[in-house]
Amino acid sequence: MKKEYDFTKAKRVKKSKDLKVLKTFRLDPEVLLWLESEGEKQGMGYQTFLNWYLLKVINQQESIEDRLRKLEQALFKKI
Repeated sequence: MKKEYDFTKAKRVKKSKDLKVLKTFRLDPEVLLWLESEGEKQGMGYQTFLNWYLLKVINQQESIEDRLRKLEQALFKKI
């Protein structure tokens, strides 16, 4: 191993929205089978499907404030 390296010609990596993080996690076998099956139905691999599905759930999620506001509106209409 060298004592010093020349990084003068090195390029900085730009942050990209397409950047993926490599992470290992464990799934139950039936969950993996479902992901593979659903991914195949959608024409994508199970990892791509899992990422798409989780993003969909995240984007549909309402904040607690939004949920409370809807409940209050529904309750006050009845009063």
